[in-house]
Amino acid sequence: MKIGGRAYRDGVRLFGEKYSVKVYYEDEELKYEVGKNSLANNKLYLASKKIPFIRGMISIIFALISFFKEAFKKPKKFWPIMLLFLINIGIESYFYLFPTGNTISITTTYNQLPIYLLGLIIVAFLLRSTVLKEIFKFHGAEHKAVNYYQSNYQDTISSHSRLARRCGTNLIVFYLLIIFILESLGIIFNVYLESLLAIGIAYEIILILPQPILSIPFLVQKFTTIEPDPKHLAAAEKALQILTNMEEAQKWPIIT
Repeated sequence: MKIGGRAYRDGVRLFGEKYSVKVYYEDEELKYEVGKNSLANNKLYLASKKIPFIRGMISIIFALISFFKEAFKKPKKFWPIMLLFLINIGIESYFYLFPTGNTISITTTYNQLPIYLLGLIIVAFLLRSTVLKEIFKFHGAEHKAVNYYQSNYQDTISSHSRLARRCGTNLIVFYLLIIFILESLGIIFNVYLESLLAIGIAYEIILILPQPILSIPFLVQKFTTIEPDPKHLAAAEKALQILTNMEEAQKWPIIT
């Protein structure tokens, strides 16, 4: 069974073939929620998983739908990510509506690129050490739980790597690289279709890429994960235990 996951500020969620389990802290107490994996019986999603390139595009669309459903229920918990989405939409809309009036702005931005990059790096590290710190620790714990499961429970959960092949960070790294290559070659078209194409290619690359080459996106993943504390590991391990118990019960029903 392949399992995946998602990190939150207060816990983790793990996905199996039929179920999803969220384990989180509320008033310092560990709690959990068990639900159905909404994609388990989705015919479009299941059919797309057999088609190279298309499966990556469909996967990201469903992931975004799932995220927005959750974000709209509890917007305060997701405001930093929602803000980034709104800023991105605003920038894309501006360039789309005013394509001919940006030559000077683009030239100025290019000349000041080192300053912008330095500012971006400073802001990113500030966020990592403050607002995003708990999320990144649960992110690391989530990866350790997945690696622990995939190793057939060898050693302890804490001994496993906080880096994972099927992490969204890897997808983003290759997505940005592909976008850069496409635009360098002058292959520029509708921004959303271009993004979907890049996502589809990046998804396939991650599936076939040799482990040594993954060290490149793993460097970025070291930034988006932080070595978890015992409380983060406890949540991830409990989520894994509940999920595997639920999946096994589904596979081997009790006969009375």
